[in-house]
Amino acid sequence: MTYLVHSSDVFKETELKKLDNGTFHCLPFNDNIGSLPTLFSQDGIFNHEANSYLFYLKAIKRAKDLSPCAQALQAYYQFLEDKNLSWDHFPPVKRLKPTYIFRSHLLKQIKQGKLAHSTASVRMNQIVNYYKWLMHEGYLTIKNEREAPLKMEFVSIQNTGALAHLSPTFTVETSDLRIKVPKDASSKNIRPLTPLSREALDTLTRFLPKASEELRLQILISIDTGLRIREVATLTLSALDTATPLAESRHRNELFVSPQSNGVQTKFAKERHVEISSELLAVLSEYSTSERRLKRVKKLEAKLDNLCDVALTLKQEAVDALERCDRHEPLFISEQGNPVSEKSIEARWTELRQRIKEDDASFLYRFHDLRSTYGTYRLNDLLEANLPVVECMELLMGWMGHRDESTTWKYLRFLKRKEAFKVKFGILDSIMHEALGGDDE
Repeated sequence: MTYLVHSSDVFKETELKKLDNGTFHCLPFNDNIGSLPTLFSQDGIFNHEANSYLFYLKAIKRAKDLSPCAQALQAYYQFLEDKNLSWDHFPPVKRLKPTYIFRSHLLKQIKQGKLAHSTASVRMNQIVNYYKWLMHEGYLTIKNEREAPLKMEFVSIQNTGALAHLSPTFTVETSDLRIKVPKDASSKNIRPLTPLSREALDTLTRFLPKASEELRLQILISIDTGLRIREVATLTLSALDTATPLAESRHRNELFVSPQSNGVQTKFAKERHVEISSELLAVLSEYSTSERRLKRVKKLEAKLDNLCDVALTLKQEAVDALERCDRHEPLFISEQGNPVSEKSIEARWTELRQRIKEDDASFLYRFHDLRSTYGTYRLNDLLEANLPVVECMELLMGWMGHRDESTTWKYLRFLKRKEAFKVKFGILDSIMHEALGGDDE
């Protein structure tokens, strides 16, 4: 078994001191880079090459999230261990090289439904980058081309961006180990966009009073802002304080979300601005000072005060979450005084969905579909306002935090195929008003 262990703080500079009993002790000195994932073999042996690469990514390249790389390396070394293969032995025949055998293994897992195309593609790309680094740093010496772990290629890609008419194609460097992800969003390999229909939104609104106050607000935040589930879970009071009214609308505001500035754990650690309705913002502000929440804050503060004493008994993930809470107070806290996680939100959503399914068997939506609901309705509203398509795409891409414009274009293609979803964003505002009890005032 290949083990992946998350260390405590790692320092780039240390000082070696000799103790009175003749032993040596390494003390941290300067430049703390935080927690670092570390690989160990089944015998507890430190994986020098892989861990040097992870240290390089964190300390030199300043990588924000090492999880994809660490998980890929763990899967690869576990595979090598299971197959009794060596990471640095590459026979001249392709089918006998560990990298190509691993690629075949990933393709088999895709075929068996155990792995998504996108996950397999990311893992293979991470391993390719790892071997390129190994060769560059001299960990792996290649005497001739036949003994190389991979073969580099140049591929021509069709340009689907706004300037495609000027540059129809562009060339990228890749390798023959790449795993292609199907482009057809309606294929069985990639789950298509499934925004909630008007009927599904009405059904959800009817059942929201049966959810806890926290889940109800989390659902409304996702629908109203398009925040991802982890971003909703880690929303902080500091982020709410950044709210500024939009000049274009007196009903909507803009929030700034950033892991560095206000603790919201965005994907790829990307800073961005998101929309939020004035009505929901007022309700969240009221909730933040409610007696219900303040009781939970006291429990969280007690955990933070005791963190140094119990840190060694907690998983590193839990310690990191609590330390973030110490810097930026989270909006959502569990009844036990813990920062809410995406897993706990997903669990509560699954429970609510099960109750809804007893009334409407067709309600099979994921929490993530609330995000695509925002994106679909919001994009149509922008198009209905006769804004240029490219400008609509840029606005939505910024609000939703898409790294690749092709992800945003999926929403436009969806709208072209589904005329039934060409409904104004104002419908979401009316549903929001009803869900927040506006009719009772």
